[in-house]
This record gives sequence, C-alpha cells and structure tokens, in this order.
Amino acid sequence: MRSFDLVTLEKKKISLNERRISRFLLFCEDLIKVPLFGCQHCGECVLSSTAFVCSQRCPKRLRNGPCGGTGDKGHCEVFPERKCVWFVIYKRAKWLHITSTLYQIKKIHNWNLEESSAWLNVFRKRIDSPIWPFSKKQKAIKEIIQNDTAG
Repeated sequence: MRSFDLVTLEKKKISLNERRISRFLLFCEDLIKVPLFGCQHCGECVLSSTAFVCSQRCPKRLRNGPCGGTGDKGHCEVFPERKCVWFVIYKRAKWLHITSTLYQIKKIHNWNLEESSAWLNVFRKRIDSPIWPFSKKQKAIKEIIQNDTAG
C-alpha cells in the first residue's frame, strides 16, 4: 500500500443537486443503518469490514482498532459502563468467521464527508466500495494473515 492511499486527497465541493440527493439517501440510510448497525453518519461506511458494527460509535472515533485503554473485560475507557466498540466488533467478527476483514487498514476519516450519504459516496467513487466477507480482497487478506502466522 502506498502511503498516500491512507488519506483522501480530493477536496471538491459537493454540488447543491448532489446535496439534495445525499439528503434523500441519508434518510433511507437512517431507516436501515441506524436501527440495525448504530450508524453515526460518517459518510465513509466501513460496516462490511467491521462485522456490521459502526466503528464510529467509539467515543474516540477510531477506525482501525481499539485504543490502549480497553479494560480487562472489554469495557470502554471513556464510558466504563459500555463495552468497547472494537471488543464488540471482534466478538461479532469471530462469531461470523470473518476476523480477517479486521486486518484491512481503513483510510483516515475524511471529515468533509460527514453527514453525507455513504451510498452516494460509493457511487461517486469518493470512498472504496464495501468488502464483502467472501470477496477476493477478503480472501487475499486471509492469505496474508496465514502467511504471517506461518512464517
């Protein structure tokens, strides 16, 4: 991976018509993604690679794994009464047998996409398309992990 693949360099403003379409799609996403996955409207959905748990529910908004403050039993450092989002993601990924998707590094969050439709952003190629558990990318990630553990 090249280092500039970790950030979004595009700074184009979203047009008024596109904003309207985005609001409609965001409404549709609200009907589906908020109740099912706890969507936080980041505009860069990575649900398919986080076992369908929104990683943005983390108070620190960490996209690539837990912070160092997760408690012994998986409790959040900021809100000790809650489980760490990444603890929940790992447990669900293990249950779904898709832990290899957790090894894919996600790009740094593009705050310009906040409160926009992730579906529209995928169609407009502002963000990468989802990784499905049985995709070629996921199989390649799994092979890398197996090679690392074998070597």
